[in-house]
Amino acid sequence: MLTHLHLTRWADTLVRHATNIQPGDVVRITSQPAAEPLLAAVYRRVLEAGGIPLVNCRPESLTEIFYELANGDQLDWESPYAQLETETVNATINLGANTNLRSLDKFDTAITQRAARANKTNRELFFQRAAVADDPSIDSDLKPLLWTTTIFPTNAYAQDAGMSLGDYSNFVIKACQLDHDDPVKFWQSLDHWQCLLAEQLMAGSELHFYTPAGTDLTVDTAGMRWLSSPGRKNFPDGEVYSGPNLNAENGGAHGVVVFDKRCVYQGHAVRNARIVMEKGRATDVTADEGEDFLISMLDQDEGARLIGEVAFGTNRAIDRPTGQILYDEKMGGSFHLAFGAGYPETGNTNKSALHWDLIASLGEGSRVTLDGKPFCIDGQFVNMPPEVNWL
Repeated sequence: MLTHLHLTRWADTLVRHATNIQPGDVVRITSQPAAEPLLAAVYRRVLEAGGIPLVNCRPESLTEIFYELANGDQLDWESPYAQLETETVNATINLGANTNLRSLDKFDTAITQRAARANKTNRELFFQRAAVADDPSIDSDLKPLLWTTTIFPTNAYAQDAGMSLGDYSNFVIKACQLDHDDPVKFWQSLDHWQCLLAEQLMAGSELHFYTPAGTDLTVDTAGMRWLSSPGRKNFPDGEVYSGPNLNAENGGAHGVVVFDKRCVYQGHAVRNARIVMEKGRATDVTADEGEDFLISMLDQDEGARLIGEVAFGTNRAIDRPTGQILYDEKMGGSFHLAFGAGYPETGNTNKSALHWDLIASLGEGSRVTLDGKPFCIDGQFVNMPPEVNWL
């Protein structure tokens, strides 16, 4: 179970490693009430670092009330206060702690999508400032913005993962490497290894994915930037990511991809999704479960059927899907594609209200080639130094 020591190490990693809080930094901490133990630890650590904490602790019941009662004007309202926050803060730390993962299932997705579109300007500003933080060479007058998101164990997450709360808490400790004396040092070592992997990927231009589940997909990443994600934007972490080259002859992606892992978005599960990509755009879309919801998400705007991200999971401590993308997309021996918005810092500038990571296995019988040469066979990267030692 989580102890005071685990919480202290967790908060220290979020403040010292993920967001690098300096004296005078304004730090927005968004949370839900169930995460209060971690919220208190993060709040304390921000103050100790000399930061100025700005706390937004919102009960999830308010979101349900909003979608139940909001009229058109209220759904379309673009908050100038949220915009001002995004312009002002130096860093954002998000603490998720849902206690009911199905509370929004009863609402028409058109309603939730409408509210998401109202936040488009604020969301794009957030991504632009985050891109400047990742790549100082970007020509922009915007201040850099560091951010991180983590999930605190609740009964809802544990139930969705098919675990007891105790087992799920231990899973989180393992995934976050909180039993290390100095987790920050571990995540820094992962960054070093992942940067080597990213360099290898940037030396190539075409990835071909093949899996026994039915994936036969070519992704063009020529000229794109691959980045290491070692516990900064997400925690826990463990991925190397980029985006397809949307200007490529094949539109960035062509072929068939089968997502054999259970993928959840806004409380809706999709199983065994099969998507045909033609000239970079998702055309034929089917799924054993959640097909109608998946199609509605991909139809919400012009950019939703394009791929904004392609990534490899490297976290070997995450060995099973849990229903939470934050963990599942990091699974060692997997890859994922995000439909919708891309990350400008990778070179992918696709815009959409959607960013949904869909996950596929890279287990026995799978292979990924880079410019025709073996890159990842049976879920193991080739021509790479030994991976870090996960607890």
